[in-house]
Amino acid sequence: MAEHVDAAEHGELDDTDAANLGAVRALYDRVDPLPSGLIERVKFALALEHMDAEVARMVEEHALEGVRATAEAAEQARTIIFESSALTVMVSVTPVSDQMVRIDGWLSPEGAYRVELRTPDAQQRAESDEFGRFVVDALPRGIFRMVIRAPKDGTEQDSPVVITPSVVLD
Repeated sequence: MAEHVDAAEHGELDDTDAANLGAVRALYDRVDPLPSGLIERVKFALALEHMDAEVARMVEEHALEGVRATAEAAEQARTIIFESSALTVMVSVTPVSDQMVRIDGWLSPEGAYRVELRTPDAQQRAESDEFGRFVVDALPRGIFRMVIRAPKDGTEQDSPVVITPSVVLD
């Protein structure tokens, strides 16, 4: 077992110590670097503005080959289902280019909802129709999550805000 060294006995770090620690960091950066964008994804995941919101969980995901897509995009789509006690959300993610995807979504129970699709850099809004269907024609690939609210029409009790976990769109 290694012997405990009391830093107070040995003084502060000097230039040699700093150089050695820098070499260790460079070694770790080379052999086990942080994944690209990890810090931004962590900050994005922690930035929940609705602490009283209900968080849905991803319950199912499927990749579908050979569905509609442009010639430039890979012909693959994904279907993802999220559930919470108040809402079920199914989205189909279809590539439309190397940088963008199309999102087709369905909400249950059916009804008009306000849907925000958030990425680390932007957010897009969509309104579902009375059947719970919504579309976002172009969302940048990368990480996103949804924030879903029932409209405030004053006639019925507002349902809770539902937030989905973050999903990476490759």
